[in-house]
Amino acid sequence: MAGASLEERQHLHLANKTRYRYLGHHAGASTRVRDDDANRFEQLKMALKSIGLSKRHVTQTCQLVAAILHLGNIEFTIDRGRDVDAAVVRNVDVLSIVAEFLGVQPSALETTLAYKTKLVKRELCTVFLDTDGASDNRDDLAKTLYSLLFTWLNEHINQRLCRDDFDTFIGLFDLPGPQNMTSRPNSLDQFCINFANEHLQNFVQKCIFESHIDEYWTEGISCFVPSVPYFDNAECVRLLQNKPGGLIHIMDDQARRSHKKTDLMMVEAFGKHWGNHSSFKVGPVDRSGSPTFTVNHFNGPVSYSSGGFLEHNLDSLNPDFVSLLRGSLAGASDGAEGAGSANPFVKGLFSAKAIATQAHPKNKDTIVSAQQPVKPMRTPSTRHKGTVKRMATLHEDSAVEEQEREDDDAPNSSSGLTPCVAGEFRAALGTLFETLSETQSWFVFCVNPNDSQLPNQLEGRSIKGQIRSLGLTEVSKRNVNVFEVGLTLDEFCTRYGEPMVKMGVMDGSAKEKVEQTRNVLGLQETDIVLGQYKVFLSQAAFHSLEDHLCSLDVAEQKQNRLRDAEAEAGLDVRSIGDLYAPYTSPGLPPDNYADPYNQVSSQAHVPLVANASPFQRGNLYDDDYEDRKSFRSDDFNNQSQLTSNREETNSNYGSESYAPSRNMFQNADKEGLIAKEALAGEIMESKTTKVVKETSARRRWVLLCWLLTWWIPSIFLEWFGRMKCEDVRQAWREKSALNVIIWFICACAVFIIAVLGVVICPTEHVFSTSELASHSYSNSANNVSVVRCLTSRKLHRRTNEWSVSSPPS
Repeated sequence: MAGASLEERQHLHLANKTRYRYLGHHAGASTRVRDDDANRFEQLKMALKSIGLSKRHVTQTCQLVAAILHLGNIEFTIDRGRDVDAAVVRNVDVLSIVAEFLGVQPSALETTLAYKTKLVKRELCTVFLDTDGASDNRDDLAKTLYSLLFTWLNEHINQRLCRDDFDTFIGLFDLPGPQNMTSRPNSLDQFCINFANEHLQNFVQKCIFESHIDEYWTEGISCFVPSVPYFDNAECVRLLQNKPGGLIHIMDDQARRSHKKTDLMMVEAFGKHWGNHSSFKVGPVDRSGSPTFTVNHFNGPVSYSSGGFLEHNLDSLNPDFVSLLRGSLAGASDGAEGAGSANPFVKGLFSAKAIATQAHPKNKDTIVSAQQPVKPMRTPSTRHKGTVKRMATLHEDSAVEEQEREDDDAPNSSSGLTPCVAGEFRAALGTLFETLSETQSWFVFCVNPNDSQLPNQLEGRSIKGQIRSLGLTEVSKRNVNVFEVGLTLDEFCTRYGEPMVKMGVMDGSAKEKVEQTRNVLGLQETDIVLGQYKVFLSQAAFHSLEDHLCSLDVAEQKQNRLRDAEAEAGLDVRSIGDLYAPYTSPGLPPDNYADPYNQVSSQAHVPLVANASPFQRGNLYDDDYEDRKSFRSDDFNNQSQLTSNREETNSNYGSESYAPSRNMFQNADKEGLIAKEALAGEIMESKTTKVVKETSARRRWVLLCWLLTWWIPSIFLEWFGRMKCEDVRQAWREKSALNVIIWFICACAVFIIAVLGVVICPTEHVFSTSELASHSYSNSANNVSVVRCLTSRKLHRRTNEWSVSSPPS
């Protein structure tokens, strides 16, 4: 921010007096510091151009970084007038800036930040976020944007610097030191960092104390190599990475079943498997109520809080971010709301290969879960599938054999398992240390002078603890005698034959020549050691012999004579480049001596000079590299193109179109940056990796909900109910259907209790025996009718009598 020019800051809406939350609370910089920042910013832009990034790429990168800064300043509040259920953005002006840079509508961005979609047992649910939840969602979006931008830029640089025409390489491997936080609980991040340091410490110990031990014993020179006991942390490494049963394996297994497992159950599983291990202990509950566990690392015990371990291990992205910025095929075809970002650069970062997604069972264009691959896109530098390795000694049956080096850790996606952070981190470390085991490793031990990171202060107790944990005392004892090179007798005599002749060593057997050479050079017996089959050289012996070998070279002699002549004439001795290096020093004419990297015949020069070579066409996420290139992980093999296929393929370093004094936004208005293509060749497909099938029960339930709520139109819910999301409207219909069903059941219960009894058993006026007896002739003569039963004969006779006389009254 401080290095950008005034015009660039105005375009990016970066004010000097504004405090950006993601930058921390820093005081205003002085004028001198700002000048330094301006120079460094220009150098950064030139460096980006030198690796093939076009002006539009650099502009879009800076604009996205500015969008992330503004995103951190978005604040939320509760305003029932604007949204009844969720939080809303307080500073709408900042929201508009972020939405403009991301190429989306401000209302869509606000909805994405205030709501969160979750898949719960195959059901898509929308969570209404409060101010704290919306703030966390905002930070997650910032992390996602930054991570995708870093991944794209890192892969772009790697492809530009990748070479396949060399036999040797020098790699620098640096890890963050062990971490034990005091201001906040240790989480999964600290667990992974400490695991990497534990693995590295074990690798260093194996290389220093155990490498070549069998070879030295076979050669009969073990007496020259001191045997030093040391603290082996192999058990702690086994505790962490053992498969099955290690902490990482248990953690991944529990995370994949997170809907059934909790952090507490994970810690209980840890204790069940490793409760009796000396390097593990289950701890009490911390202040947040989360269970803790302690791992005794090589540098001391570290307690971890299990709160959020399973969730962070899955490292799932909010699918709403992908739907907002990538869009869907349906939205892209008709220009609807789901078309995604109008900025192709941002949309390309969310491509189907960069993010794995899971589709909704009802609608394939609806994304219900997303995850960024956590495994590295490349394996460490050069991993030859056909590696020729020297065997330990020559007495074995086969001196040299070709070994096929394949990855033991296949991607989890191939087995159908959800990739987890810890498991992928363990697999990447395994590949890394497997590669390091095939190299000549040199170690630099760094000791922290104080825990407060203050200058000019030394804490003796802390330094002693670090020396003890690193085992530097044992390392110094073991490295009294170290052999850098091991050559066979024939190789030794062949390589150093000419220097040996110059030294007068010509007669005798091969072993005698070796001993004579050692005496002539004045080296000790431990510098050149004769074994049964090989000659082992210390650093002093190897460099002494190599210096004699280089001094006999014609070009080296010419340079030495020139340097001596300049010194005798009183001139400044010019800086002589290393003739054995693949690149000469600046100011010297190109010299193809030895050409160890085949630079002359190579068609893939490192493009760090102006117009050095065209951009290697291909895919940033493809698998088209040969065995001797920097191999990519098998996880990246899709067909989308992220590399340039236009004329902007050459390095633009020093070109007039990108002079340091120019404003990179001067010819690009805000709409122009969005309208033009930023990631050339990128196919914006909305590819999904997994589709969850919709069950028949779910289909019947949705049909029933619509049958019960068809009389409420969706447009009414969208306008008056402020339910702009389809899943929110569907959730409302399901709730309404449940209400209708509940009221129907209540009505049925009332009918059965109050009405059905009257219908089935109506009231009848029938006297009981006691009631009938109470109405006797003697008690109530007027209310009693006496009926006499007559037989048919008597009835006939009586009828005849009535017919003669008058009827009775």
